[in-house]
Amino acid sequence: MKKLFINILALLSLSCTDNDGNPGEPGGTAYAISGIVKDASGKPLKGARIRVENPNGNNIHYTTTSDDAGRYSIGVSAIGGYKIYAWKETEFEDFIYQVRLGMEKDSDYDAFNVPPGGVTKNFAWKLNGRIPDRVASKENGSGYFGGTLKFINYNSFTDEMPAGTEVTITLTPVAGARFLDGTSAAGKTVEKKFTIASGVGQAYYINDIPATKYKITASARRNGATRPVHIGSGSPDEFYADAEYYFKPEGGSGSYENGLVSPNEYYFYLMGK
Repeated sequence: MKKLFINILALLSLSCTDNDGNPGEPGGTAYAISGIVKDASGKPLKGARIRVENPNGNNIHYTTTSDDAGRYSIGVSAIGGYKIYAWKETEFEDFIYQVRLGMEKDSDYDAFNVPPGGVTKNFAWKLNGRIPDRVASKENGSGYFGGTLKFINYNSFTDEMPAGTEVTITLTPVAGARFLDGTSAAGKTVEKKFTIASGVGQAYYINDIPATKYKITASARRNGATRPVHIGSGSPDEFYADAEYYFKPEGGSGSYENGLVSPNEYYFYLMGK
């Protein structure tokens, strides 16, 4: 029984490390993965959580955090096939977010080996853009660093907007708005368009929106004429000229997605004039 217990401890030490990033493999060579983490404006980012995984290596993983200068270093074993991820915890509108951080090059998201001389993997807080190692889904909002909004061409009062109508959604940051990394959102208006289709399934998605608090307005253009569109914020029974919205966190300790709630959790209805 004692021998079995010792063997179990040995297996556990091969599969995990402590928070200092020191390899848990007894006698293993500490090959180094190091780099710097920056915010969206290029300043060093303290307190980012870095995780190195080997998905084919019996749950081998290592974790650490970036220091005051945004730097980190993790010693790993010589086993290859690692992937590396980073998250930053931040607060917005009294909610706690676990935001996935991006990397310098698309190839940095691929699995890699660590040479004896070490390897550099840098991170940056990306407000929008594709997450290269995730599958993009317009309907679920996955695969983007930015958030996704869902609009439904339906209301309780008038006919739906007809096929061929071009809808413009304008997202204007409210006064004093800041993005999740703390940088100012002033003047960073987002404009997205979609065209109404025929048939059922009148749901439309706009993807990859930098997360902050927005005022949402809409307009519709058909046969050369542009008209305002009223918005039902979560309801097809009450409509207004505009709506306010910010992306809430998806919860948990951090996923491989952007950390923002799915567009299917809260959506908007449209009513053309």
